[in-house]
Amino acid sequence: MILSTASILILAYFVVMELQMLTLAVISVRSLKRDRMVEKHGRIGDLLSSDLSPPVSIIVPAHNEAAGIVESVRSMSMLRYAKFEIIVVNDGSSDETLASLLEGFRMVEVTIPFRHEIDTAEVRGIYRSTLPLPILVVDKENGGKTDALNAGINVAKYPYVLLTDADVVMDGECVLRAMRHVVEDRHRTIAVGGNIRPINGSKVNRGRVVDTHMPRGRLERMQILEYIRSFIGARPGLSRMNGLVLISGAFGIYRRDIMAEVGGFREGHLGEDMDLTMRLHKHMRDRGLEYRIVYAADAVCWTEVPTNRRILRKQRIRWHRGLAMVVKDFRHMLWNPRYGLLGMVTWPLFFLFEYVAPIVEVVGWVILPLSIITGDLNLAFAIPLTVFAFFAGAVNSLIGLYLDESYGYFSSPLDALRLLSLVFLENLGFRQQTVVWRIRALFMGNKPPEWGNMERVGVANV
Repeated sequence: MILSTASILILAYFVVMELQMLTLAVISVRSLKRDRMVEKHGRIGDLLSSDLSPPVSIIVPAHNEAAGIVESVRSMSMLRYAKFEIIVVNDGSSDETLASLLEGFRMVEVTIPFRHEIDTAEVRGIYRSTLPLPILVVDKENGGKTDALNAGINVAKYPYVLLTDADVVMDGECVLRAMRHVVEDRHRTIAVGGNIRPINGSKVNRGRVVDTHMPRGRLERMQILEYIRSFIGARPGLSRMNGLVLISGAFGIYRRDIMAEVGGFREGHLGEDMDLTMRLHKHMRDRGLEYRIVYAADAVCWTEVPTNRRILRKQRIRWHRGLAMVVKDFRHMLWNPRYGLLGMVTWPLFFLFEYVAPIVEVVGWVILPLSIITGDLNLAFAIPLTVFAFFAGAVNSLIGLYLDESYGYFSSPLDALRLLSLVFLENLGFRQQTVVWRIRALFMGNKPPEWGNMERVGVANV
């Protein structure tokens, strides 16, 4: 009896998980439809020439990026936006990163007064390009990625900061499309997240993606399906409810004054981007201030995903360790009406179906076979629940693919069709492997994070 009840509860858990994902997907459909309508009838092009466009400081942390940092920054300098500056923070690199920047952009040391609102490692010098390019380089002692970002926030002179990585490839209009959401409601909008897309299999020329194709490796394709389901199938819905719990560290625009108020990034956190997003919510809610944190699906930033299981394992373990730290730090916000839909709906859902999910699934691997062996499993309930959960998950993926295809990112319709074949196959091995890694993450402690960029191939350091 106990085994039978436990088995049904586990299956019911996964049914509820798929139902909440399906609900988010439906909300995302409506949210994206509204965004496309605003984009179609809005005057987004006016932002390019308007003096009223909010200027943006783009902050790029760099550590031992000599091989490609110049080309990466040069491509960022060609972004289509009215007014911006690029601040590259050299975090105590031991290679030629600083020398490459100084030579590549003909930089000279300058004395620039800046605010020390966030504590960071010592800044050794600031350099400005003598070319007609809005580029600064901040050279500082090594303190880690988050420390480098905090130093860039201190130096930034504009009211909005875009935090990104040195090895991403930005769409030419990503800043323009993200800042549209700020212009819509400048008073309440404190942060905008972008759409992170895997670049594997695509062709890049002069810092721009010119031809998008599906990678050959099945592992990479599995990850593309995950990204689509998250960034297209879920985040627009979460944004609609002002319940985003995460703005990806690869592309996020923030109001600089609010960043300074919350103290920037916290040192030693493994989930620094989620931690920051949650602290922004808490900061505004605790003070009773109106605000919104939104997601821009058309603000695209490309990054390379792991090409082998060893690298993917390290990434997923780090992600789940970071999530565990965030859960510990913000557990008081769970089911807390003080924090609105975030506290009552989206954060509890994230806790239940992201943090707890691998634990429930591993328990299910033991309970369900035992129930079958002992004959305690009520098949009249178990089979329909299993089939429903399986197909509901497939529908979630199909909705994500449909929404993604409406943007036409892939050069060939065949690429989207290739992903269709993975909708069912991802549950046969890939999902179970990621569950094992996430369980391992829960027993690894809180080793301090270090610089250590993911090993990349093909498009590394574009």
